[in-house]
Amino acid sequence: MKRDAIGQGLAMIPSGVFVLAARQDGQTRAMLASFVQQTGFKPPTLVVAVGRDRAIRRVIESSGRFALSILGTDSKASLKRFWKGAPEDGDPFEGLATRTVSSGIPIVEDAVGYLECTLRQTIELGDHCLYVGEVTGGGSLSAGSQPMVRIRKDGFEY
Repeated sequence: MKRDAIGQGLAMIPSGVFVLAARQDGQTRAMLASFVQQTGFKPPTLVVAVGRDRAIRRVIESSGRFALSILGTDSKASLKRFWKGAPEDGDPFEGLATRTVSSGIPIVEDAVGYLECTLRQTIELGDHCLYVGEVTGGGSLSAGSQPMVRIRKDGFEY
């Protein structure tokens, strides 16, 4: 197995850019996510991969819910806030324009859309956990903007 060749191949898989958020008992956690993919139509489902060391895991698993803000090419404030990681203490959305969706989870206003999910399955695999969510809500927030698409330089790094 040639790591460099595999890394080059993996890097060509395009991904979106999302703010993943979860909330329970007044505690909100959020992070920038890119390993997100739709996995079904009936019911609508998706999978998001989260590093095993991320604090948001506890909140997703205990609340059974999460939301994704779908960042667009104009989502500069949210990208800047979450690019290097949100603070583990306090409100990760402090200073950003947000709205609370029906699940009680905040999403960012500069997103092009959002999805709300109920956790259906957790799969621990390698250095990430996969959360399979049934999409229970969502919509478009900015009709004229395009979702952000990211191509990584190396398939073994974010």
